[in-house]
Amino acid sequence: MRLTWEPPRKSRKLTRSEMSLGDVDSPQPERASAPSDPPPASDSSARVAALGRWPALSRVPPLTHLAAGAAICHAVLYRLLLPLLAARGLGLPVPLRLAAPFSLKLAACAGMVALLVGTLELVRTNGLTYLGRRIVVATLAGILLTTVAAATFLPNGHFAAQPQLVLLAAGALHTFVVQLSMTTLRMDDTLAGRTTVGLVAAASLFALASLIVRHAEPVSQWPFATEGVASLHALGELAYLLVPIAAAFVICPWDDDASSRSARRAGAIAVFCMAVLFTASTRLPSAVYTHVMYSTLRLEWALDSASLGYAVPVSLAVGAATSALVSRDQRHRQGGAALWLWLAGGYNPLTPARVLWSALAATLVCRAILGVGAARSKKP
Repeated sequence: MRLTWEPPRKSRKLTRSEMSLGDVDSPQPERASAPSDPPPASDSSARVAALGRWPALSRVPPLTHLAAGAAICHAVLYRLLLPLLAARGLGLPVPLRLAAPFSLKLAACAGMVALLVGTLELVRTNGLTYLGRRIVVATLAGILLTTVAAATFLPNGHFAAQPQLVLLAAGALHTFVVQLSMTTLRMDDTLAGRTTVGLVAAASLFALASLIVRHAEPVSQWPFATEGVASLHALGELAYLLVPIAAAFVICPWDDDASSRSARRAGAIAVFCMAVLFTASTRLPSAVYTHVMYSTLRLEWALDSASLGYAVPVSLAVGAATSALVSRDQRHRQGGAALWLWLAGGYNPLTPARVLWSALAATLVCRAILGVGAARSKKP
């Protein structure tokens, strides 16, 4: 037998595709798992971490800030300044009188675009919720958008002549908010986030229950129907006022950097300004103060007994909305716009524009909570 010597074969340089695909000549031994490897994450943590693949929820929908600014402008002009000037026998100046309906139309048009885009991104997000809830959310959003579009573009008075459409829009709003809250509760694990969406759902559930008891023919004739409506309305108002306070722990920037400190400083200034305004409102007649509070925020439960008790939650809500809105992070800015729209819509809205603002506010709150939770889950 003849022995021949063969020189060793030169190692071939791996191409980039082979390195990425693992296509090598000799099999590599499997790496033994080290005892320091982290344990597998739980199902809820995995769902929250999966939000990092969905950056659309962290972006502010188009025309959101325009809708929030126009809604606040209309509320200040039409629901705050006009009653105050009328109480002193003065009229609203002509430029401001023309700006009030224009701001209303602008807020309605911009809000419809923002709600359409924001809801579509939630519905199209894979893994956020199951298909049946997506269909329900999309259907309810379609009802809301159709109602607001009809009230915006049809002649004046045509929509107001059909109050059943307003009740349909209010019922669709509360059901829409509850579905969004349940979706967010399924995905978020933080205490502040769950508390916020729970309060949002509670405000809608109590308002929906009071509407049913008030307008359902068999139930409205019961002896305790009036007391039941008052109790449900009071609980709903409490949940409505607590939503911005709970949301402040999520949407406000709490990092220890210069921009976050500046944002918190702006929120503190806003709280101080609102406290000064409430102090000045003590000089108003009781009837004027009651009318202003109801027309701006639709609050009526404690207007007779403890009207100034609204100063603390409303001031904190304005401070949280301002702090989040001036932040550099778009997740926090989305939450700030949501709180401003939440205040502009008021509790249990019964006008098409306010129904739209409340629906958009709930959508933005849920998106902001999911976006902030996803950003925190990616930090080491």
